[in-house]
Amino acid sequence: MHIKSISPRLSLLLTFLLTFLLVFLMNDTAVAQQQNPLAGLSTVSNSDIQNSAIDFVNTTSSPGLGGATLHVNNAQRNSDQWRSNLGFNAEITLKDHIFNAYWGLGLVSGSLKDSIRLTADNGQPVVLNLKRNITSLHGSLGLSFPINEHFKLLPVLTFSISKMQTKTAVDGLFNINNNPTTVTFNSNTQVASTTGSIDALYWYWYNNYRLEVSAHYNMIYNYAFSKDNPILNTNAWSQTAQIKSRISGPTSLITSSRPWRWQIYINNTNFINQSKTSLGYTSLFEIGTGLEWQLNIKPLNWFGWQYVGISAGIITSKNVEGFNIGLTAR
Repeated sequence: MHIKSISPRLSLLLTFLLTFLLVFLMNDTAVAQQQNPLAGLSTVSNSDIQNSAIDFVNTTSSPGLGGATLHVNNAQRNSDQWRSNLGFNAEITLKDHIFNAYWGLGLVSGSLKDSIRLTADNGQPVVLNLKRNITSLHGSLGLSFPINEHFKLLPVLTFSISKMQTKTAVDGLFNINNNPTTVTFNSNTQVASTTGSIDALYWYWYNNYRLEVSAHYNMIYNYAFSKDNPILNTNAWSQTAQIKSRISGPTSLITSSRPWRWQIYINNTNFINQSKTSLGYTSLFEIGTGLEWQLNIKPLNWFGWQYVGISAGIITSKNVEGFNIGLTAR
């Protein structure tokens, strides 16, 4: 459709998004705290704390990630992490151009419960318990270049703002009276992220079967600010890469005169410069299956849904077990 036909709606949506972001950023009433829960635990450096926070943001809200529940278990760590997202994206036809416009909006939430066994400076074993919660809102703008009938490239810029809450407890540190104690510390952090992405998508129909293969590369800049934990005032560049594949085919199921299709998918995600000590993993492999109901509708006449459905998958990596069960829309 012509871009002029949706401009007022898109402008209104962007205005709402910017207003929401401002409220999201300013809604922080944290009071500065001076207590350092890691005193006496020099094995954990400031850069370790910063990397852990940034890597949690990236493994929760990076473009291209889907919902997941993960469990990490090794000799030093036992942790549970989950993420979920809700969003949509669409292409807008631009007349007299060889490319289309691309846009998207999304809301992401996630949580981490991490228990790490360490050794304090006095040689005593301690347990560092960390709990993080994050909510992130993001918007994307880009271009879609159809190379041929089976292949296209999409350069995309994604802007996001995240609010992260962290609760830290160190169990086993000795106080000034040389008695073991538990020290706790809470902090709130805002993270602004800009991501430049290159997505390559290939698809091919054979009879009524469809093969899809895509590659995604993200270069991410994160800027974090915390009123009550100056250590988290940091910025960092990160990279992620994904390869996704999917094959789908027809079924005999029909609902409201619309067919259902089965699908099998395989995804591999690599957090390229992430330290394994941050979260216990640097890559994830997922395989799953599901059913999709073919809709081919365009609500409000400016973004469309081809399929909605349900999928379930298994996620694995070294010392990582996980799964993904949820609704899908694309």
